[in-house]
Amino acid sequence: MKVKEVFLLFLIIMLGVGLYYAQNFWLSIDGWPETLFYRGNSYSFEENQTLEAAPRLEIINRHGQVEVEGTDRENISLQVEKKIWQKDEEAARKVAEQIKILTTREGDQLLISTNREAFRKKNFAVDLKFYVPRNLMVKVRNSYGTVKIVRVQQAEVDNQHGQVDIFEISGPVKVINSYENLTLTDIGGQSQVETKHSSLLLSRLNGPVYLNCAHEEVELFDLRGPLNLESRHSKIKAVKLSGPSKISGTYEPISLSQSGEATIKGHHSLIEIDNLQGKLEIETSYESVKLTHLEGDLNIKSQSTELTLDSIKSQNINIESSYEEVKVLNFHGQLSLVANHGDISLDPVDLDYPITVKTEYSNLKFYWPDEQKARFEAISKGGNIYWQLPFPPEENQTNGSAIMKVFSQAQDRPEIKLSTSYGHIRILKKDQR
Repeated sequence: MKVKEVFLLFLIIMLGVGLYYAQNFWLSIDGWPETLFYRGNSYSFEENQTLEAAPRLEIINRHGQVEVEGTDRENISLQVEKKIWQKDEEAARKVAEQIKILTTREGDQLLISTNREAFRKKNFAVDLKFYVPRNLMVKVRNSYGTVKIVRVQQAEVDNQHGQVDIFEISGPVKVINSYENLTLTDIGGQSQVETKHSSLLLSRLNGPVYLNCAHEEVELFDLRGPLNLESRHSKIKAVKLSGPSKISGTYEPISLSQSGEATIKGHHSLIEIDNLQGKLEIETSYESVKLTHLEGDLNIKSQSTELTLDSIKSQNINIESSYEEVKVLNFHGQLSLVANHGDISLDPVDLDYPITVKTEYSNLKFYWPDEQKARFEAISKGGNIYWQLPFPPEENQTNGSAIMKVFSQAQDRPEIKLSTSYGHIRILKKDQR
């Protein structure tokens, strides 16, 4: 048989198999059957139950929504909606009659679930809505549907492939979810969140926050306790973090404003921070860092990272950098800078604190504040020093290394030492920037 004939026979066989499955075969995704082209009409059936409350309520559901709302009532009101996909209403009603709400009591816990696993064809979803006493501790395990919990004492949720909304919880919250949005607002206790491929919004959280996330955007607003955030491929935007905050991110921007003490670790992540009061530590690589309006000690370790710092007020500024430009502008405080293979620009507000700079293969510009004095020394090995101030240096040497000094006898003033190897140093007036 020729190759062409074999190929034609194969196509005929595959076409026949495809037509057979289109008419007779049901796909099953997590037990949910549907034909290739049609899965039936949707029919809804409702029922209500009243249950005696227990201090702990656990809910297990799959393929459906779960909503729990705390109220002033003493018992539990349950509204059940069964959504069935069938060819006609009578067939759907028969399925709905077989779906049962199961209740189990053990100690101080009430467990509510369904008999979904008893069905071979799970072509239905069950939505559960609870009205419960406010002082309950609620635990929900769900999938493929939204979980919403409001105004209870404590909440714990595991919702894969489902949205999670949790509001006004007086105590702690623990959440695991994926692939749908997650929102926490007005939480009184500790918040612990683990998620992936889910956009996050956390706001007005009073207790400590522990967050592990990946592959979606994170928005944080008005967190009043400490934060520990580990993220991968997640854009982070945070406003009003009381701190202390520990934030780790990769490959997406990290933005922080109007916040307190923070430690940030980035890798291929743009870091932008504005209006921070408190100690700030940054360790990063391969993306730029922009800092403005900071008050507090500052420590930066960076590799192949452009640094731009503006309006920094600090007792201690410590910077280690390589292979990119560093600009420290309008700063007030003691500065220690070690860098290589990247040009440096320094523009202090005054000369009231010591400044030490050691660089290699870097050009350095220093903008001298008007009417300021300091014991100044600049050394360039393999390069030149260019003095462009209206008064001359008191010492100017070019024997192997270029050396310039000024105000060396002003013992009451801080010391400024600038040194570079294989680069030039320029001493400029402020208006030359």
